[in-house]
Amino acid sequence: MSDTGAPPPTPKPPLQADAPPLAPPRRDGCLTAFMVVAGVVLLFPGLCFLAFGGQGAPFVLIGFVLIGIAIFLFIRAATPPKPRQ
Repeated sequence: MSDTGAPPPTPKPPLQADAPPLAPPRRDGCLTAFMVVAGVVLLFPGLCFLAFGGQGAPFVLIGFVLIGIAIFLFIRAATPPKPRQ
């Protein structure tokens, strides 16, 4: 059961240690838009609580702080990293 007509497979060269890493594949634009819409939808219950259900000032203050942190993290995740020099 040996193949006499087929040449043996050529071995792949080993990875070089000083080779730069490959860039990760780019995300699909549709998936990014879906994630943004899903994130905004998930913020609605908290915003409704702050607008209609929060009777105490501490809850409103904590809610605004958490919303501010979420917006900051979202903007930071959405902006592309700056290239290193």
